[in-house]
Amino acid sequence: MSNQIFLCTSKNGKRVTYDPIHSHAATHLEDTPQLKDLVIEAIQNMTLKEDSIGTEIDMGRIVGTSDVVDVDSTDEVVYGIRKNRDKEGHAPFVKSRHGDPCSYVALHLVKQDDGSYVLSSTWIGTFSGDDEPFPNAPDATVRSKEFWNKRAFVYGSQEIQAGTETTKRPW
Repeated sequence: MSNQIFLCTSKNGKRVTYDPIHSHAATHLEDTPQLKDLVIEAIQNMTLKEDSIGTEIDMGRIVGTSDVVDVDSTDEVVYGIRKNRDKEGHAPFVKSRHGDPCSYVALHLVKQDDGSYVLSSTWIGTFSGDDEPFPNAPDATVRSKEFWNKRAFVYGSQEIQAGTETTKRPW
């Protein structure tokens, strides 16, 4: 884990790190500059005990806009593969909508053998809805197509790998 860098310490003294280059957390932190400070604020107020923590924290104020919004047939949607997410396949991006104001920060933390935690992913928004696998991902569910046919990332909110963008729905 030499590529991990220290992020902060939880309320109960657990060290939290993240991979600043290859992780999902890194891409979200790059795409949303204020997110790192929000993540640190949230984790410093958390007691970390479970092996895997997927949660959303209400920060008590608007902290940004959600990356994922509802879409319909009138929207302009394109598809692309996000940075560090080749295995997930194409994700939908909407060009005709903006993110909604949001007070939540979503966190996914994984306990390590030494008792510390790794922040594997984080974003502004809720955890449960926005974490549905994409239809072409290895872990896709029977709900994936229905979910992602009605939702999309706001275009520009996340980096799309060059050469992967298409207007044709890939599922």
